[in-house]
Amino acid sequence: MPADMSITQEIDIYAPYAADIESISQMIDTNIGQGSRFHDEFGYYGDGVSPTTAKMPRDWETRAVEYRGAGCPDVAVTVPEENDVALAKLAAWRDKDQDWLTRGVNYGVLSLKTMISRLERMPEMNPDLGSPSRETLVARLQTLASRCKVAVVLPETPKQSRPKR
Repeated sequence: MPADMSITQEIDIYAPYAADIESISQMIDTNIGQGSRFHDEFGYYGDGVSPTTAKMPRDWETRAVEYRGAGCPDVAVTVPEENDVALAKLAAWRDKDQDWLTRGVNYGVLSLKTMISRLERMPEMNPDLGSPSRETLVARLQTLASRCKVAVVLPETPKQSRPKR
């Protein structure tokens, strides 16, 4: 992974076995999150994530790699495959995500074809709750492909049915 795609002040922290993942995520944000005393003192911060925060394909864990450091054998770091992370960033679509996605495609680290092939495995999106629809994800992939000057065949999205007059 090129340095400009991996150097960040933010470390995503997910506690999958916590009884209440959402409250643990919030506790992480409050205590060591962006703008916290911890962030001010150490120059990086933890971002609590949960199933409602990051939208990745349902089977992302099958491709993730687990790391355990020699100095901390009881701490496991799970690193999702880069195209699964890319789909989460496609769903979030913040400026920083768009920049990361563009760099990743241009560097050849990310594959639009792989992302397209995993669209069907994305969780059900609810635009009313701020989650993009499948049609929106496809449109964002088209935007990304255009920015990167990459030709891809995007899946068709169901046409909106128009009421008969």
